[in-house]
Amino acid sequence: MVAVGPDDAAERAAWLEALACAIDQNSYCLGSAVDTFEARCRERLQVPHAIGMNSGTDAIRLGLQASGIGAGDSVVVPAYSFFATASSVAHLGAKPLFVDVDPTTGLINIPAANAALEAGAHGVIPVHLYGQGVAMDELMPTATRCDAVVIEDSAQSFGVAYRGRTLGTIGHAGAYSFYPTKNLGAAGDAGLAVSRHETIAAAMRSLRVHGDAGGYDHRTLGWNARMDGFQAAILTVKLDRLAAIEKAREQNVESYLAALEASDLLERVRPLARTPGSGHCWHQFIVTIEERDIVRKALTKAGIGSGLYYPGILPTQTAFADLGHTADEFPAASGLAATALALPIHHRLAESDPARVVEVLAKALG
Repeated sequence: MVAVGPDDAAERAAWLEALACAIDQNSYCLGSAVDTFEARCRERLQVPHAIGMNSGTDAIRLGLQASGIGAGDSVVVPAYSFFATASSVAHLGAKPLFVDVDPTTGLINIPAANAALEAGAHGVIPVHLYGQGVAMDELMPTATRCDAVVIEDSAQSFGVAYRGRTLGTIGHAGAYSFYPTKNLGAAGDAGLAVSRHETIAAAMRSLRVHGDAGGYDHRTLGWNARMDGFQAAILTVKLDRLAAIEKAREQNVESYLAALEASDLLERVRPLARTPGSGHCWHQFIVTIEERDIVRKALTKAGIGSGLYYPGILPTQTAFADLGHTADEFPAASGLAATALALPIHHRLAESDPARVVEVLAKALG
């Protein structure tokens, strides 16, 4: 696990100063620190409404609820994603309608999603996985024609653009996560919901404080989903370093690709394909390897960390057993679950580290 604290003394001092300011302003739950962070996010993402949340999961769930998704509705969800993508649907009494993913990108299979929408699904959650975007211009026309809700799970893609528009701001609402391991990571749980729609944004603001419309007037059942001021204060500091962090991660990817090509490994160690028109923040650098388990053991033996995202597909999770799915219904998702491996990509890597990782890969693959 990568450390998530400040990188150096100067950043540590900036964190402490920001926290002291939040304390002086009594900015603990919402408050001025959150107001400041929300304003910075509105500017950064070019969206009129940015609402601080306790987590990315809260942002997905409240986005769905504020957009009208509820009991009995069906929402299209990719079979390959983090659990919260689907659990947020189920928590509202709605049904996750799983579709397979594209085997080359790991992103939702758009023809399958469009077919489900045309068949009557009430909404869809495109997941901008690992830092790049779904081809939204191939999904939105069908969703609009079918009057379906689109909630973008942008948990791993804060600030990334797709054809000139920021991911998360294209559908009815978008959700970001600031879990500590994200590119923009808090010092605990935190998230953000965004929307271009005034009514949806107003509903999310109310839902994050137990459905309070003001003055203890609870007009609907909401949640305790507020962002705390300490997280907002730290995130505001870290926003200023985000561009440098993402540049370092991109340089690491370039080093990996060069080393893989030089070692003639690109046929056996296959990076996920890119979405045309989408930027990438490289939340993870994912490759698929048939001999994944052998390779991972070799990396571990060499003292090199790696990650499995995600070793089990969503439809076969025990929590969704009542839906009766089997893994062979989702061959692309199942294939990725068996072969995908996250290589170290964080901004603290030394310049020579990607080449060292590839050297271990080459030896393990013989």
